[in-house]
Amino acid sequence: MGKNFKDAVDFHRHLCLDIAIGYRAAQILVREMGDELKNMKEVVALVGNTTCALDAIQEITGCTFGKKNLILTDLGKPVYILQNTKTGNSVRAYCRYWDTFDHTEFRALRKAVKKPDATSEEKEKLEKLTKGTIEEILAAPEVDLFRVTRLVLPAPKIAGKYPASPCDQCREHVDEVLLNEADGKTLCKECLEAKAA
Repeated sequence: MGKNFKDAVDFHRHLCLDIAIGYRAAQILVREMGDELKNMKEVVALVGNTTCALDAIQEITGCTFGKKNLILTDLGKPVYILQNTKTGNSVRAYCRYWDTFDHTEFRALRKAVKKPDATSEEKEKLEKLTKGTIEEILAAPEVDLFRVTRLVLPAPKIAGKYPASPCDQCREHVDEVLLNEADGKTLCKECLEAKAA
């Protein structure tokens, strides 16, 4: 694999706290999985939320949505799992760093710099705070950032080429398991939501 933090930032196209967290999580997962990663066709990454950390997970692990081996579990929490689907062996990293992180100053500065009358001092302060926190994340002991556990999980269902049928309203083809019945019609999610509005 051999990817570094700069690779993750380049892939993501900007420097932020979550890309640093994702990079550290991916490093841990890859290291802890070891030989379980020999055949990447048997590896999936399961991610619990949608943040910038996902780009680092993709870049460092090689798991992507396009290859269908990056799966959003939508747990709403910063949980990252790397799994060998053949053996079930998995490593789970929960980001405990955010549990005690005070977002107040970051949020206030972000809001301030978005305004048309943002001062150069506010912009510099946000940049300094961001860089300092990223350096802290990159240098921190793993135990301060993550709770890492090993577990065995059943292989997740990974969609292959799915059977598709047309929506009765828009006529666009949709994965059949995602079609919904409404008033005697089979509708895609978009048409169902438009009908409900």
